[in-house]
Amino acid sequence: MSFADSDLNSMSRLGLPGLFLWQKLVPAFVFGILSIKWFFPAFVAFSIYVFLLICFRLEKGGVVLLILLFWLGGWYGNFALPDPAGPMPEWMEKREKVLVSGQVHAVHSAPGNKLNILLQDVVCNSTQGQSVLEGYLNWTWEKPDLIPLVGQKVEFVQRVKPATGFRNSGLWDYGFYSRSKNIFYRAYTSGPLKDGELKPYEPDFLQKLRISLRTHILQNAPPTQGGAFFPALLTGDRFFLSKDTVELVRRAGVSHVLALSGLHVGFVASLGFLLAWVVGFVAPGAYLRISRLKLGVLLAAPLVLFYLWLGQFSPSLLRAGCMFGFWGLLLLVDRGHILLDGLFLAVVLILVFSPLSVFDLGFQLSVLAVAGIGLLFPFFRKLLPSGSGALSKGCSFLLAVLYVSLCANIALYPVLVWNFGTVLPNVLFNVFFVPLLGLFLVPVCGFGGLAASYFCPQVSQQLFSAGSWCLEQMLSLVRIAAENGFLPEYASYRPQWEGVLGYYLLLGGVLFLVSHQYKWVKFLVLPLVLLVGLRVYPTFEERGVRMDLLDTGQSQCVVITGPLGSRTVIDGGGSFGDFDMGRAVVGPWLCYGAFPEVDNIFLTHGDSDHAGGLAFLLEKFRVSHFYCNGDMPAGELGERFAKAFAEAGLEPEVLGQGALIFLEPGLSLEIMHPSAGFGGKKNDRSLYLKLVWNGRPLLSVAGDLDRKGIKDLLKSGLDLKSQILILPHHGSAGGYSTQLYDRVDPEIVLAACGVLNRFNFVAEKVRNEFVKREIPLDTTADSGMISISWNSNGTMRRWY
Repeated sequence: MSFADSDLNSMSRLGLPGLFLWQKLVPAFVFGILSIKWFFPAFVAFSIYVFLLICFRLEKGGVVLLILLFWLGGWYGNFALPDPAGPMPEWMEKREKVLVSGQVHAVHSAPGNKLNILLQDVVCNSTQGQSVLEGYLNWTWEKPDLIPLVGQKVEFVQRVKPATGFRNSGLWDYGFYSRSKNIFYRAYTSGPLKDGELKPYEPDFLQKLRISLRTHILQNAPPTQGGAFFPALLTGDRFFLSKDTVELVRRAGVSHVLALSGLHVGFVASLGFLLAWVVGFVAPGAYLRISRLKLGVLLAAPLVLFYLWLGQFSPSLLRAGCMFGFWGLLLLVDRGHILLDGLFLAVVLILVFSPLSVFDLGFQLSVLAVAGIGLLFPFFRKLLPSGSGALSKGCSFLLAVLYVSLCANIALYPVLVWNFGTVLPNVLFNVFFVPLLGLFLVPVCGFGGLAASYFCPQVSQQLFSAGSWCLEQMLSLVRIAAENGFLPEYASYRPQWEGVLGYYLLLGGVLFLVSHQYKWVKFLVLPLVLLVGLRVYPTFEERGVRMDLLDTGQSQCVVITGPLGSRTVIDGGGSFGDFDMGRAVVGPWLCYGAFPEVDNIFLTHGDSDHAGGLAFLLEKFRVSHFYCNGDMPAGELGERFAKAFAEAGLEPEVLGQGALIFLEPGLSLEIMHPSAGFGGKKNDRSLYLKLVWNGRPLLSVAGDLDRKGIKDLLKSGLDLKSQILILPHHGSAGGYSTQLYDRVDPEIVLAACGVLNRFNFVAEKVRNEFVKREIPLDTTADSGMISISWNSNGTMRRWY
């Protein structure tokens, strides 16, 4: 027996289909592409993969091919990655409004009446002349009065910024993702274009047809949130969905129903198989020429193709369409094990034409979900009822839906947690949502209502209304469940790359154990020991004090980690809109390789750009102490604070000048301001904190102090000397004080501010002052997250 035959037989005994050599080479190619961003993790993962294949008796010459494919993947990924954008034009640095002109490349809708429009061939006319921008410009248009068409030219006047995003270690790298999509710039407008226009454009036949279909959906679906589902389900248009509705869908654990993907392609393909059943019912003799299964594939193919077009061939739909195409082809040629074979073929096709798709979260989720279903569902299938009665079949169907969801979620767990930092253990709604969508809402109310709108509008309106009513009832159930605590959400430990690899190795070990293939488990021990060693080794290094100034845009968040592991958060960042900085940035960053626990939170003052991110921490983290100056946020944010305090039994402690808070033995925060009876405005009453370790002053955080607050601080006569000063009020001119700089006498000065922010922080005179003093000034706008540590000897080190 050959090694290949032995491998196939072993996998078959495991309950899994055997893999051909070409399929074993695909992951090596993927690891190679991943290495262009994460070389060491990708190399370790590749090495473990090769080791396991050798243990499972890899074909002769396979190692050489694997190494070659890993190298080829790295080369191909670098070849496909667009070069970085050139230097920022002077007009962009000065935040000058320019006349932007370009051609619409793609239009994507977003909840809350937003459009994300990619513009190509972008030219900007400024006072300095004309500039041609590289790549695409991502134009966000909120509350538009018109919907641009692909190919249409547009002009508008607005500021243009680089497409950077928040730059924090261990979080989603938006800058790299944008670069992989050839997007280098962004712009934002709201409402009708005042200083611009969409140029006259004559759409082609297919565009006119798409406009007609969209118009018929909107004219016949009721103007409710239930009705807003149908543009999303049929065309991917989520423009009319409110953010509250999207949040309810997320809490129910069924966000995937709003992202056109394999689930929706499956709904559409099932119509083809239904038609095949109808053909057999009307003309049974047809099955003598072709089996019902193959007929279903042939009838489903044009429906799936139409749906891909209707959804504008979005990346997720294209991936699903590729998988369906290969699965259908394998069925037509009577190939078994089509799920994983079709998945491999689809992955190969996608990576050949778009290798950087491996960095796309949608691609990762699609592949892992299908792989999880293919590998795990055979074990869950054994748990299904085996009766032949209607009740037994109904229960079996619902349980199968639940088990499929569980299989997908088990495979997706570490990737979902890594990207979102929360766990939603709410899979039961899938049992109701998915069958309802697949059996009634999409085929009958959706496509049935759309078809009826062209010849019988009254029937169309009734179908859409019925579907809308069902969806609204489901949303009401979700809202009731969420309000009564039946849909919990937990902040979760986010694994580092060693943990992600370890999870999948352990999952493989479980599969071997439940398949009684115990002899293979031993081969997983060495890789697991290696990963544990890589994760544990850094903990043997001397631990000192570390300060991380997170990149939270035009806001501030400071995290202090003590030598014994205590964590203190000073302010939580935030924004003036409805973006939750705590959920999106601060919470996930704190959970990266750590549990959702914080020892101390200090709120310098109640402005939303300092308090906004703390609400999520108070709601989802275990917080031991909360300190403030007595100024708490107002409005909805204040309500979240009050509710979180009540639920956690946490009492805010008000601090003032002279207070001393010990974070750990020898590590303390001294409160230098406000003084008793000080009556300045909100910013001037900000806490001024000084971090001291074993008598050495390390760091001063000045909140949003302005002139009056700084004057009172200086009048106190306290010792303000510190190695690092985080500038008052993000480096504003109002926080400028040569006397403060003299008293602190910092070695490094930092400021938390956004890229090209509208306040022009750090103010020019502040920058010039530190240039004159020859003191380095760094900002989160320039560098992203800034990290500095001190060892026991007091040596300061900058982390990158």
